[in-house]
Amino acid sequence: MMKLLVRILEIVAILWLLRLLWRTLFGTVARNRTSAHSFCRAPSQSPDGNNPAPGMIQGEVQRDPQCGTFVSTELSIRSRFRGQELHFCSPECRDKFLQIQAGKSA
Repeated sequence: MMKLLVRILEIVAILWLLRLLWRTLFGTVARNRTSAHSFCRAPSQSPDGNNPAPGMIQGEVQRDPQCGTFVSTELSIRSRFRGQELHFCSPECRDKFLQIQAGKSA
């Protein structure tokens, strides 16, 4: 009887480890595949599309010139480039944009 319980516990432990390994490997792949820019986040919308979702910032939005994501001007990462204020979704997009522009002008 004791051997049977130990065997069942071994099987449960092996299945749990396999599940953990599966979620680690394939969960990461699925998350990376959902967005080319995991650091860019699109604004949320309410289900009906008319009223803002709770906690949603209202106001003007601008397109990030690097990745194309629309970002709230209240929450964006701002940078001046050639006299124009640009809005970025993240510091990574801003830095990449400025690096590409510096390469073009060199």
